[in-house]
Amino acid sequence: MISYHMCPTAFGYAAILFQAEPFLVKRIFLPHSHERGLKKKIQGLALAKPGHTPAVLDLCKDIQAYFEGIPIKTPWKLLDLSGLTPLQRSVLEAVATVPHGEVRSYGQIAAQVGHPRACRFVGTTLARNPFPILIPCHRIVRADGSPGGFYGGTDLKKRMLLLEKRKGVRAMPSRKAP
Repeated sequence: MISYHMCPTAFGYAAILFQAEPFLVKRIFLPHSHERGLKKKIQGLALAKPGHTPAVLDLCKDIQAYFEGIPIKTPWKLLDLSGLTPLQRSVLEAVATVPHGEVRSYGQIAAQVGHPRACRFVGTTLARNPFPILIPCHRIVRADGSPGGFYGGTDLKKRMLLLEKRKGVRAMPSRKAP
């Protein structure tokens, strides 16, 4: 059974698509300004009903904290990576190493995974990143420093990068596995 949980944030409504037993995150939906529009989008992509578990509520708190400027760690054990190839996983793992408040280029990530000419592959993988926020694809920019594409739109990408650059970032919350 697949469920979703709406997560109000300072940037709008985000959502978590998950399976409850065992708990696995299937997808994260970036913030939208209207809850109803996000629900329609979720229901158009998956047969899911609203729901919650203690684990999804904890993850929602982490996502809310991120949009208040608090870095979060990627909760790898909670993510359903089963639909990804080994190279796609390596790209996402490399992206997750980019520190809060910093950026890397698509080319730098391609080189980091051992395929320096695979910039487009990196971009395509990040365009399909099922776990934005948790795997911070918004931190990857073009070689010239311009934002590049982003599933949530370049305005959201710029806002997230500005949020991360702001001074006085507090410590990361600890992440417990369910």
